[in-house]
Amino acid sequence: MRKTLLSLLCTALLAACCLACAEGAAAALPTGALTLVDLSRGEQVYDFTPPSGSVYDICVFPAGETETSYHAALWLGDELLAEGDAGLAPISERLSAGATYTLALSGSGQARVEVARHALSRCFELPMALNAAGDGYSKAIARSGDVHWYSITAAVSDPVVLAGLPTEEGLQLEASLFNESGRLLAEATRTAGGAFLMDFMPRAGRAYRVRVSAANGGTGMYSLMTAQGEGGLPEALLLSESALHLNGRESRRLTATVSPEGAASAVFWESSDPAVARVTQGGVVTGVHPGNAVITAYGAGALRARCRVEVSRVPVEGVRLADERLELDAGETAALEWEIVPKNASEPGVTFAVDPAAGIVALSGDGELKALEEGAASVTLTTVDGGFRASCDIEVRPAPRRYRALLVGEQNYAATVASPRLGSANSVAGMRSMLNHLSMGGERFEVATALDVSRDGVLKAIADAFDGAADGDVAVFYITCHGFYADGMTCFQMYDGSILTAQELRLALDRVPGELVVLADCCGSGGIIGRAGTTADILAGIDGVFGGAAGPSVFDSSRYRVLASASVEQDSYRIGFGDGGESDMATVFARAVCEGCGWSIERAARGDLLADANDDDRVSLDELYRYAARRVTAYLALDSGRYVQTVRVSPEGETHGLFERSGRE
Repeated sequence: MRKTLLSLLCTALLAACCLACAEGAAAALPTGALTLVDLSRGEQVYDFTPPSGSVYDICVFPAGETETSYHAALWLGDELLAEGDAGLAPISERLSAGATYTLALSGSGQARVEVARHALSRCFELPMALNAAGDGYSKAIARSGDVHWYSITAAVSDPVVLAGLPTEEGLQLEASLFNESGRLLAEATRTAGGAFLMDFMPRAGRAYRVRVSAANGGTGMYSLMTAQGEGGLPEALLLSESALHLNGRESRRLTATVSPEGAASAVFWESSDPAVARVTQGGVVTGVHPGNAVITAYGAGALRARCRVEVSRVPVEGVRLADERLELDAGETAALEWEIVPKNASEPGVTFAVDPAAGIVALSGDGELKALEEGAASVTLTTVDGGFRASCDIEVRPAPRRYRALLVGEQNYAATVASPRLGSANSVAGMRSMLNHLSMGGERFEVATALDVSRDGVLKAIADAFDGAADGDVAVFYITCHGFYADGMTCFQMYDGSILTAQELRLALDRVPGELVVLADCCGSGGIIGRAGTTADILAGIDGVFGGAAGPSVFDSSRYRVLASASVEQDSYRIGFGDGGESDMATVFARAVCEGCGWSIERAARGDLLADANDDDRVSLDELYRYAARRVTAYLALDSGRYVQTVRVSPEGETHGLFERSGRE
C-alpha cells in the first residue's frame, strides 16, 4: 500500500521516539499481563521481551468511560516491524525469543494492552467455547506469560458461576470477564489457595469472553468449571458443620446449602492448608497431617462459608503386605501392595530394603518391582512411624521367550519410480494369517505390519516392533518390495523412492537381541546371503554384503536364519488366480512359504503343514526351503516355464524347528 506523506512523517516521528526510548525512557511491559494505559497523557512507550519464539498478538482493549482511539507501532531497534490503528488486535507478528521489542502507543482515552502468544484459546479472537450450563476443562499454562481466552454464551438470563482451581502447588490464577467489544466487565475473586471465583448475570444469547492467566508469570495445570442456576443469586450459604475433628487420615463430608431455595447452588471448595487437610469438589474433607486448617466453600454472589478443621495424630500400630511371596518372570513388573494399621494412621510413609541389593530385582520408591534376572530375593518394608516391618520373598524365573514378527510391504509406488505392486498387501496379509496360526516353542506370535513406509519408516518399525527384545527371543522379519543389486549390495526400494540397503537392514537387525529369521521377498534378494545363480563375476563381490568386505556372510552365525526369494541376478515374481486380476495377486514366494506352513493365500484357509517332511508337526528352515524352492518352480511352470526364480537359504541344512502349530485340529 502506498504511504501518504502524513503517514511517512508519523512513521519518522515514531522512529525518533522509539530511539529516544531505547536510551532508557521506555517502561517494561510484561507479556501476558493486562497493562492499563492512559493515552491522554501523550505517547506511551514500552519495551518487552518474548519468552519464546512464536506469533504474538498485541491487543488494545478500550477502558474508561470515553471512547479510545489509538495508533500502535512495533519496533525492533530502529526497524519498524508493524503498525495498526483498527480492531482489538492491530498487530500480529512472529517474534523471536530473547529479543527486546519496543511498542509505541499514541491516541486518546484509556486502554488495556496485552501482548500474548497467538493460538486457539490463547488469544481474544480465537477463544475456546465454554458451556454456561455446565462445563469443565483441564488446561495447562505451559509457558510464562501465556493467557487463555474462553467464550461463553448463555441460552437464558440466569446466573453463571465460573471457578478456576489450580491442580499444581504454587499456581496463582487470575481471571477477568469481557464483552465481545473487549471492554472489561468484572474481575474474579481470588482465593488464598490460588483459585478464582466469578459470577455474572448474562443476557441470553450474548457472548462473553473470560481471560485466565497466572500471577507473576507462573505456569502449571488448572481446572476450569462452569455452572448456571435458575433461581437467581443466593442470599446465604451455610455449611453442615462449622468445625470438624478428624482422627489422622479420616474423611468426612461437608454439605453446603444456599438460600433461598432454588437459587444458584454452585459451590467450590478450598483448603487453607492442603498439607493438613484437603477437600474435594464434592465437599469430602480428609486429614493429611496433625494441625489446623480452614475449609472454605465459595458460592455465587461472592458468598463464602468456613469450617475449621482440627486433625489429630493417630500412631501406626503395624503393617501388612498383601503378598508374602511373589513369583515373577525376568523382565516382568509388579506393584507391592500393603496396608498400614490402622488405615487412618497419620504417617503412612514406608521405606524399602532389597536383599540382595542389586542384580535380582529393582525396586522404586513407590513399591514398583522389576524382575531383572533369575534368582531369589526379599523385600522388607518398614513404616516411618514406629518402625514396623513386613517382608516378601521373591522368586525370579527365566524370562519366557517372546516371538514377534514384523511384515513390511511396499505397494503404492510413485509413478515416476516404478509400477504399483498390488500383490504386496495380499502377500503381507497372507503371511500375517499364517503366523497367527503358528507358534514357536508353544508361544504365539505378536505380529506387526508396516505398509508403504519409507526407508526411515522401516528402520523405525524394526525398533518399535522388537523393542525390549531379550537374548532368548525370536524375531521374524519379512519384506516384499522392489529390489535390485548394485555396487556389491542388495537394495530395497521403498514406495517413496527411498533406498534401504541390505547393510542398513543388517545394522538395524543387529540391534535386536535373540534369534532372527529374515524372509526377503524381492528381486535380487539372494544378495543378502551371498547367493547368485550362474554369474561368477557377481558372485565374487557379494559374499561380504553384510560385512562390508569379501568373505563369508555374517548370516552364517547362529543368530540368523535367512530365506531369500531369488538369486542375486534374478527377478522375483507374483502370480494371480481367479478373475480378480491384480486384486488376486501375491508373490509366488509368499504363497509357497504360507502353504508350506499350513495357510493358503488363495483360499484364505488353514491347511496341513505341507513342508513338514518328517511329520513331527514342526517345520524346520531346511524343510521350508526345500518345499518353497519346489513350489516356486511349480508356480512359474504354469506360465509355460518362461520365468526362473531360485529360492536361497542360509544356513543350509538347518533342521532346528522354525514353526509349529499353535494347536492341532
